[in-house]
Amino acid sequence: MPEALPVSIVCCTACGALDPGPREVCPKCFKATLAPATAPGTGTLVSWTLIRRPPAQYREDGQYAVAIVKLDAGVQVTGRLKDPSEAIKPGARVRAVAPVRSTVLFEVI
Repeated sequence: MPEALPVSIVCCTACGALDPGPREVCPKCFKATLAPATAPGTGTLVSWTLIRRPPAQYREDGQYAVAIVKLDAGVQVTGRLKDPSEAIKPGARVRAVAPVRSTVLFEVI
């Protein structure tokens, strides 16, 4: 099984808090000391939904699934879910497998 891709996040250089970003100020210590970082792309599926009527800018993608994933690093990120089905439930283990537009594609492992 291939390794998970790293996921882009931000890290506060003052307090060490991780955040999905993008933002300019740390939500924990309120300092403008956020720097780009990456986290391992494995985690747990928190929730997901199927977008059946995408907005105009994503219409060419057809329907797609948006997922909230709590990475093993402790930060929650939003991405897309590969091959969604009603059998996939919150708590499923997922990994990042590919970049998609400005986010990442997760698959159930």
